[in-house]
Amino acid sequence: MKDEEIELLREITRKLDLLVTLLKLSNRDALEKFRKEVKKDKVATKILELADEPITYSDLVRKVAMETGAAEITVKRKIARLKEMGFLMSRREGREVYYENTSLME
Repeated sequence: MKDEEIELLREITRKLDLLVTLLKLSNRDALEKFRKEVKKDKVATKILELADEPITYSDLVRKVAMETGAAEITVKRKIARLKEMGFLMSRREGREVYYENTSLME
């Protein structure tokens, strides 16, 4: 990659980081409400903890169910809700779907 391209990507990253910061500030009350909701839920908390690093959907469901004692269907619903709320993001690599914490809890 050329130096110009690298510098352009750095500038785009800085601007995106600024946009994220501004959006967090402007939506602070709504984010805090969601954070409180998630912190009260041991299954959701465990999902976000395990998703600090990219993890496959199947591994995430299995580990959370095993560690919390929750049914897999419950874990799947919580994952969907956390993704909808913006606390999780997913990406596909081949046949696998990986989930990762978006850091909105911070």
